[in-house]
Amino acid sequence: MLDILSVGCREFARFLVLSPCAISRNINYNVKTVVTYAEALEAIESREFDACLVNFDLADKSGLDLIRKFAASEVSMPFILIADEEDDQVDVEAMASGAVDYFVKDQITAPLLRGAISYGIERKRTERRLAALAGFDELTGLANRTQFHRRLHQEIAVANRTGAQLAIFQLDLDRFKQINDTIGHMMGDHLLMKIAGCLRECCREIDTVARLGGDEFAVIATHFNDHDSVEMMARKILANISEPFTIVGHTVHASASMGITLYPNDEDNFERLLANVDMAMYRAKTDGGNSYRFFDANLNGEIKRQRRLGREMRRALEGKKFFAHYQPLFDTKSSRVVSAEALARWRHPSEGFICPDEFIPIAESASLIDRLGERMLRTACIDCKERQSQGLENIAVAVNVSPSQFRRSDIVGTAMRALRKSRLNPALLELELTEATVMQDFEEAANALQRLRNEGMRIAIVDFGTGYSSMTYLKHFPVDRLKIDQSFISGMETESGDRAITRAIIRLASGLGIDVTAEEVENQAQLEFLRSKRCNSVQGYLLGRPATLNEFVESISGQNSSLSVAS
Repeated sequence: MLDILSVGCREFARFLVLSPCAISRNINYNVKTVVTYAEALEAIESREFDACLVNFDLADKSGLDLIRKFAASEVSMPFILIADEEDDQVDVEAMASGAVDYFVKDQITAPLLRGAISYGIERKRTERRLAALAGFDELTGLANRTQFHRRLHQEIAVANRTGAQLAIFQLDLDRFKQINDTIGHMMGDHLLMKIAGCLRECCREIDTVARLGGDEFAVIATHFNDHDSVEMMARKILANISEPFTIVGHTVHASASMGITLYPNDEDNFERLLANVDMAMYRAKTDGGNSYRFFDANLNGEIKRQRRLGREMRRALEGKKFFAHYQPLFDTKSSRVVSAEALARWRHPSEGFICPDEFIPIAESASLIDRLGERMLRTACIDCKERQSQGLENIAVAVNVSPSQFRRSDIVGTAMRALRKSRLNPALLELELTEATVMQDFEEAANALQRLRNEGMRIAIVDFGTGYSSMTYLKHFPVDRLKIDQSFISGMETESGDRAITRAIIRLASGLGIDVTAEEVENQAQLEFLRSKRCNSVQGYLLGRPATLNEFVESISGQNSSLSVAS
């Protein structure tokens, strides 16, 4: 049964009620007829209709006035305008006002009218579906940014009436660009859908879960009991996201950085509330990720400083404000310095030296880490060539390659350009990578490492023992050096397990013909233990601190490259 409102169109109601064709199609029409604009308003406000036939000329107003009245309202029934005679201007105004169709009275037939009603109803249904879809993310089915903002406005209004509190969570996946670059955008989309499902499971039905765009999500949590409840929810979300996901037969690891702000405790202004949660999320990301941070008033100044440094870092990379300090690596047999690790340093024009622990996370969040890595690779090669001219001809240089730089840039081309510019022998350049970096895409990494080796460069795996620790890649990858992670070195004196792991790594590497370096050696007891186990080389503050190029050359020349405790 279709309920039709006829406004000033009594003579056409019979086309619907008496039509045998309508009966044959099992369509029944219930027609309510009114005459005036006022009667039409009362009828529409008192009940719902499936469609409305409205005469252009009404006793008190125009039929267009009635259509315009409800065009932008929640009333979604189709309006069909009927006029006494054909008029192009009326036709244009009817469509502009929101009518789904326009007829001249002497041209109307029963099939034509029924068809217009059917079309109008279907069109309005489609518009409603599209309007609903417009508020949701196509990939995940979660609310989108527009819907999230709308719901936040609504929940703030409810909280103002009831005195309740809201918690707003905003989270961003850590290193999602690397995941996309490693496993492909299709797999990345599958991961986003998994994250969406994870959030639905962790949140209640009364909460709003949204995807704001890209790898950024948000949650509005209502009616929480206390601060601890919010923290519990945050920990649950991060823990679930950290669980390995199986996507098309592949295991994918993910983590997220989350910011949290509370309404009205932190802020009662909509825009500033969103700024607060964004700052808290940014802080969680710069602190290393896989964590949550509540908004704090002190964050404002800190985040502004970090973002300012990000902008200034971009300019500094274009100039010559970044340079390298060098830390020596000593051979335990010959007692000579065999290599120097290049460590990035930034001399800020007004703040002096910026700590790497601060500027490297900023470089990562500002997508500058690849440019920084390229600058350091070029600088290290030029400085190494300069050392040769000062008498240190056989001391190699080691440069760290970030996961992003290794996966997303042409690392072989970048390294070769640095070597050509400096005219350095490739055998004196060693590229350092973490286990996690080379294991993300086994085949691609093996191919890249082999091309680097074919060009004459050396490959080192740093922080060994803390990542995947798969013996498979040591057999298949062209690895020249393993650097034992400092956590094992620092624990050797008190933990038998750390001593056993260190001995096992040295024996394993020796059997495979791979050099072993112990990082961050800090006392004589550690040094003697490593010597006794025939560790190839050592590095740490006990032996030599990072120094400028000139200081490094002077220090090594003065000590005659001897393995002795640094003063």
